[in-house]
Amino acid sequence: KTEPWSPDLLNSARNLAQYENERREALAKNCFTSKKGPKKANAFLMNGLEGRTNLSSLPCVCIDAKRATFRDDSIGIRLRSSTGRKVNKLASKWEVLVHIADVSDIYFEEKSNGNILVPSEKDVNVLLLRQAAEHRGQSRYDFPLGPLHLLPPVALTALSLATNKEKTPNVCVTLWAYIDERDGKLLEAGLERTIISSPRALSFDDATTLLEGNADEVPKSMSNSKAILSVAERNLSLWSGRHQQLNQAAQKKEKRFLTKELISNELNAASGNQVRDDGVGHSFQRSRGHRMVDSSLDLYAVAVGTLMGRAKQPIPRAAGSGADRGGRLGTAPLRRYIDGLAQRQSLSVLCGYGEPLTSEECHEVSKLAARARDNIANLRSSKQSPMTRNKPNQRRQVSALYNLARHLASTGGIQNQQQVKALSTGHNNEVVILGAGATARCKGVKGTLKSGEKFLVRVDKIDPETGVLDVSLVL
Repeated sequence: KTEPWSPDLLNSARNLAQYENERREALAKNCFTSKKGPKKANAFLMNGLEGRTNLSSLPCVCIDAKRATFRDDSIGIRLRSSTGRKVNKLASKWEVLVHIADVSDIYFEEKSNGNILVPSEKDVNVLLLRQAAEHRGQSRYDFPLGPLHLLPPVALTALSLATNKEKTPNVCVTLWAYIDERDGKLLEAGLERTIISSPRALSFDDATTLLEGNADEVPKSMSNSKAILSVAERNLSLWSGRHQQLNQAAQKKEKRFLTKELISNELNAASGNQVRDDGVGHSFQRSRGHRMVDSSLDLYAVAVGTLMGRAKQPIPRAAGSGADRGGRLGTAPLRRYIDGLAQRQSLSVLCGYGEPLTSEECHEVSKLAARARDNIANLRSSKQSPMTRNKPNQRRQVSALYNLARHLASTGGIQNQQQVKALSTGHNNEVVILGAGATARCKGVKGTLKSGEKFLVRVDKIDPETGVLDVSLVL
């Protein structure tokens, strides 16, 4: 059972927001002022910047859905020569930077290690926030009565990236990746605790438009964003292409994405309605903006997983999201409890920040995450009543049925046992009628229809007014 937030938790979330606001103000004084450093020591700072790498002079972009409220990832680039690391002029002069909001404060115990900086228990009840995240497990945005968040929104706002705000720092965990632009090979990568500037917030459509537009047509205010997107996309697409060639899990994942895109296109093309860009429902898309974000988060997960493997250290993973399925790792700490713990573990092992979790502790975290996920999955069915279940889908289905009925009437009608092409969605032998977008449970099936499989079905009954569509497999 998922209960409302307790008064104590809400109070702790508000205290966390105040703490993070004061922290940003303190960091800003050291990031954006003279090189002489702070005039006096500040309780929020270690060596002035919490021991972080200062990337606040580098612009970056944050690409997300138009409806996004809590942004937790950003993309940037950095000249390899500025790091002091060896530059292979034939390979590339750039490093790609993937920034993830650093939420590790709430997953470390205050006294776990002397080198970490977490809110004092007298200011913020970190344990209460951590337990709340553990109980919820993950955020869900597909409930009919509204989203179910991992933590109270005031806490998520405080921990998320502040975008489009000049001279506002963000604390992040940054993967830097040096990619060979000749063949997409990942030459070197590493993880850093960083401070980044406020990213330029772009929707997927915004990013795609910038990528596809000519440089001389881009407004001057967007020239930096255009440059970042161009360099980052070139590197990420090369890496992604190579990764898919060499990795079977990546090939399977790409195939799943192509199938989801095909199903989404079929369901939405006939309706004529504007499609969301966040993947909720049947709104899955693969624009250049979407692909770029997917590639950056895949790169982060693969690189961190490889680095942890080389260190021979465990890391928490959600069930079914292992490397054998191309699963993400630590990329969504504002939405998934296990990603927060994965972030903490990678910081401990790869950055020497805090005490690492043991194998047993990582296993226990994975079990807790699976239990919370199952609880939310059960909640879905109990929370959706017949009156509130999928109203947008019902409207789309009615429109699609009228389209199908008109098609059948123009080709001889249902009396002629009309056969039409269909595509399996992979859910309970459900199919979508190609060209119409109507869905139905297919009868006469032995076993289960494979997702993305195409075949002929016979329309046995159709009634757009009542939303009825009966189809059976043509043998």
